[in-house]
Amino acid sequence: MTQVSKILKGIDWVSEYTGRAVSWVTVIMILVVTFNVFMRYFLNQPTVWSFDMNYMLGGGMIALGMGFIMKHRENVRIDIVSAKFSEKTQLWIEVTFGLLLFTPVFFFISRVYWLDFINAVIIGEKSMQSCWYPALWPFKLALAAGFTLFLIQGIANAIRDLSKIITGRSL
Repeated sequence: MTQVSKILKGIDWVSEYTGRAVSWVTVIMILVVTFNVFMRYFLNQPTVWSFDMNYMLGGGMIALGMGFIMKHRENVRIDIVSAKFSEKTQLWIEVTFGLLLFTPVFFFISRVYWLDFINAVIIGEKSMQSCWYPALWPFKLALAAGFTLFLIQGIANAIRDLSKIITGRSL
């Protein structure tokens, strides 16, 4: 097994593990909503923290799950045109658009999220969505890590596609 193949398998493992682990956040979100509904409608005492908790959990879950989706190539795409081409042409389309659009766009998005996370830690940024005022750095860390993993998994997929174009088999 080549060194590149080992690195790609490591990236796949991180994406797979992160995606499976973060899927359990759905259960936590359901429990938070259920608790809030119970408190609000049965005890007439709504929680001040459930809104913040749910948007942070939901946003973090989506961001951290993007690498898993990219690994399994289940992201939304419009294949009406590319489906008419051969597999090799489809791979060239994937690699070309990956290098020209995907990589630079998600590199800059990831960079912005990392800078936003660092800033949130430095200034002790808090959410102003409710009177709970939770710290925002965990949420911003999840966004930064998720978009970075998405970018890295996209690059790994592009390397595999390029290998398949050149050698006829994927790494």
